Amino acid sequence: MVALKIRGLPYQTRREELYDFFKDFAVREKSVVFGLGPDGRKNGFGSILFENEVEATQAMTALQRQHVGDRYVELSPISYNDYLNFNSNVPKGGAAGGQEFVKLSQYVGDDNKDRCLVMRGLPYRINVEEIVAFFEGYGNLSKQDVFIEQRFGKRTGSALVIFENQDVAQDAKQTMNKQIIGQESRYVELFDCNDEFMQKICNLYPTTSQ
Repeated sequence: MVALKIRGLPYQTRREELYDFFKDFAVREKSVVFGLGPDGRKNGFGSILFENEVEATQAMTALQRQHVGDRYVELSPISYNDYLNFNSNVPKGGAAGGQEFVKLSQYVGDDNKDRCLVMRGLPYRINVEEIVAFFEGYGNLSKQDVFIEQRFGKRTGSALVIFENQDVAQDAKQTMNKQIIGQESRYVELFDCNDEFMQKICNLYPTTSQ
């Protein structure tokens, strides 16, 4: 069995809408999974399981960047094991014990790494809306395209931003790198997938021990 990861879902999407979206393809019953953020709320991601690889590939080709509700979605294949562990990074029991993690590597893959930027040096009180406003004019960025890194319930000062294409991401990097953000007036650095910092923080090219 093969699954597809779905990115860009409206937060209010219902399972029935996804089954209808994939109605022309052989999907497994009761296989829709919605991605959850550290607060237990939907994060705009989802996954669905297909009967075989052929059906999954055909669905991805036919429905790539088609609309669910008022947003287009992006589809990419994931393994059955990744499907089973789709929300493995979501802490159980909320913030109890400070065990909240948001790992940027969870949202980056070969299908989107070229249009992602990692921000470093963010104020710890920054919010998603401020980051969206920071990149105003660089494509149709929404709150679902921004992920603020957390470890043990505390922000690290880094965030991931997913742009609509590589050109927009590069324009944003060239213009907005080391610009001021937030009420604390801190400048931020921007890194793309060719930079060592993003490769490390997003686990794009994991190193092996000698």
